[in-house]
Amino acid sequence: MDVMEAIKGRRSIRQFTDEPIEKDKLERLLEAARWAPSGGNLQKWRFVVVTSASQRELVKKFAPGIFAVPTAFIVICAEVEADANEWKQRLYLADCSIASQNIMLAAYEMGIGTCVALSYAKSAISEILELPENVEPMLVVTLGYPAEDPQPPPRFELSEMAFEELYGEEWKP
Repeated sequence: MDVMEAIKGRRSIRQFTDEPIEKDKLERLLEAARWAPSGGNLQKWRFVVVTSASQRELVKKFAPGIFAVPTAFIVICAEVEADANEWKQRLYLADCSIASQNIMLAAYEMGIGTCVALSYAKSAISEILELPENVEPMLVVTLGYPAEDPQPPPRFELSEMAFEELYGEEWKP
């Protein structure tokens, strides 16, 4: 699959079938995440794959932005330094976001639906997953075979969002 085809074709999927995702496919998604770029090559991300029904129900209970129980979650965490300043905190989120995009594009290629959630109770998720004190959940990626086929949302034209040299200067193709 062409990368631009994947970028343009991937949708946030919020309804899933009950079909479980094969372990080898989950591992391929983790490989995709592992190969994401990372600031300073720190690779501070950590990935918790949740597939058991009881754990999935618990995670969903504390994530109001997730509407249906998917067949799997990948909770993307960051191993944070105790004295992490604002720059490092932003770096952790950026790195985890890039890893999540790799997961979502690889999943789309395999016919797996995804949606990334940022609305969850951090302390509850940490407790449910028994995260060490220095590991912080950053993003929750839902995974499952799609039970819906949403249409692409409208996009702004480049002329409405891209500028040349200075903000407000028209982008000229």
